[in-house]
Formats: sequence, structure tokens, C-alpha cells
Amino acid sequence: MCFLNHPLRAALGLLVLCAMLFAVAPAAHAAAETDAQSTLKHALDEVFATLNDPRYSEGANREEMLSKIENTVAVIFDYDEFAARTVGKKWRSFTPDQQTRFSKAFADLLRATYLERIKGYTGNGTTYTGQRSSTKGDKVEVQTLLDFEGKTVPVDYRMLQKDHWVIYDVIIEGVSLVKNYRTQFQELMTDGNKDAEALIERVQSRAEEVRKQNGKTE
Repeated sequence: MCFLNHPLRAALGLLVLCAMLFAVAPAAHAAAETDAQSTLKHALDEVFATLNDPRYSEGANREEMLSKIENTVAVIFDYDEFAARTVGKKWRSFTPDQQTRFSKAFADLLRATYLERIKGYTGNGTTYTGQRSSTKGDKVEVQTLLDFEGKTVPVDYRMLQKDHWVIYDVIIEGVSLVKNYRTQFQELMTDGNKDAEALIERVQSRAEEVRKQNGKTE
């Protein structure tokens, strides 16, 4: 098994859960959906603006600009929610300290992988094609098409309303990022807290590997 190498293979952010959980949004939820898409669009516009900045393509201040992208992503991606959902039911068996350390390690891995994918990005950005809402209107799936390396890639963003709209899953070409990681994590999780420590260590190690690879390719 090639642990943690596959996700984020074709998009910027940062990977379909059951479509039956979502229905076409009724008129009452239209404003909430607009807020969710607006939040997403604002963040992605900032990312694409940085990627299209001549200073980025010329390599001037590249590290500073990548840091700006990373900060933008951190605002809209809920890493704690990602972490809990990828571990699944066994998340409750983690101690509070283990939950904190795993969330941090997983966030490091997602950020490192995200930055690796976008460094050489060429394309015309994102087209918004539709959106669906949960019955309560507190969850929205924003559907987009990403122009990536000459291909059109379907990328759907699952968003949750907290103090602001945040992303808790990404679906790339029908593959859920949360589900992809969960499958890999479950193969290592069979013995409670002991496995939690092993998983934290493995994720930390993988994040460091990706960051080192990023440095070598710059």
C-alpha cells in the first residue's frame, strides 16, 4: 500500500459521499448557498490571483506568495473537521491530546500536499456549475469545474456553516478526500490509543517527506 500518496492528485484543494444526503436546495436556502459559494469564490480568487501574479511565475518572492496562499486556505479549510471525519468513529477513542496532535499533523500534510500541487499550476481557474444544500441548509456542496493542466476536472466542495462557511471535504472526479484518507487510516487503526500514536507519527512523517520534496523541486 502506498500510504498517503494518492489524494489531491488533480486539484487545488486541498477530494463523492452519498449524494442522497443532499437535495436540490429549496428557495428558502438560496441566501445561505450564495453565502457559501461567495466564501469559496473569494478564497479561490485570492489563490488564483497569487498564482497569476508575474512575481510568482518569475520566482520573485515565491516563498512569501506561497505562504499567502497557505494562509488563505487555512481560513476556509476546517482542518479539525477534516481530521475527525477522516478518522471516523474511532475519533472518539482518541484522547483530547491525541486529537489535537493528529489534527495538527493532518493539517500539515494537507497544506504541504496542496502547495505541492499548485506550485506549477497553469489554467484558467474555476467555473461554478451548481450547488446543493442539506435539508437544514447548514451544509452545502458547491460544484465546480477546474481548468487544470489542459483538462477540465470536476471538483466539488462540501461546506459546513459554523461561525463562517468552511470546507470539510473535497470531491475530485468523484473521489472524496475524506473517504480516501479514511480508508487508508482504518488499515492502521485496530488497537485504540496505541494505533492513534502510530497514526499520528505516520502522518507527521509523511508531511515532513512532502515538505522536503517540495523544497527539492523548487
